[in-house]
Amino acid sequence: MDNKNTIIGGGYFRPEEKPFIDKISDILLKAQTMYTPQLTEFLNLREQTILNNLINKYDDLYVHYFGGFRNAERVRGIIAPDYFVPQDSDFEIAMYEIRYPEKFANLHHGQILGSLTGSGVERDRFGDIITDGENWQFFVFNSMSSYIEEQVKKIGPYKIHLIKKDFSEVILPKDESIDETVLVQSLRLDSIISTVYDLSRQSSKALVDHGKVQINWVVNKNASAFIAITDTLSVRGFGRIRINDIMGRSKNNKYILLVNIFKK
Repeated sequence: MDNKNTIIGGGYFRPEEKPFIDKISDILLKAQTMYTPQLTEFLNLREQTILNNLINKYDDLYVHYFGGFRNAERVRGIIAPDYFVPQDSDFEIAMYEIRYPEKFANLHHGQILGSLTGSGVERDRFGDIITDGENWQFFVFNSMSSYIEEQVKKIGPYKIHLIKKDFSEVILPKDESIDETVLVQSLRLDSIISTVYDLSRQSSKALVDHGKVQINWVVNKNASAFIAITDTLSVRGFGRIRINDIMGRSKNNKYILLVNIFKK
């Protein structure tokens, strides 16, 4: 176990996660003292895990999640007294469909995300970007709607048009990822990348050293970084790995991981 990790409330947290922990702690305290619902930004799976852990210290608070559709990966949370029952509209999320020249353009997730964040809006203002193989939709703060419509006119070289849609018109996302059980020597970042993508340890370390690997959408150049449940590893040129569970050790003392793998 990486000795740089800190145990807070029974969960393992990295030093670089402290700003988020402090921010959520302030929101929890505000919800408790004011006894009113508090809305978060879009949270990834790791951030949801941290919030779930921290809220356990508050007997009278509960967190509700919604990302625009069932099983959304990135969601907003409403932290509220246990009597509060939110409506979808309380999460203040807008859904957009991207109209583009389908005969000439072949959009992909990274291209769309780059155009959205390139408009000057932070990543935590955006939710999931989804496709059914032909149509594309994304979710964003409702308060950012006018700005996004005004700023995002192109994705890559293609002119596009954004159409605001109701949640009832959400497409069925195409899931090309696979679940696998893998055995790894350690929970180090380079060890997991090496095992999943069948690379040498030296090659996986080089990817990390050259800034081609992200943990939860933040570049991490520490090959020995400790990986935890719900972490998402993005490896440029290879794909994405989500750590769904750490199921213990095998007979030869390797860690047994249940992972979700998306290969580019």
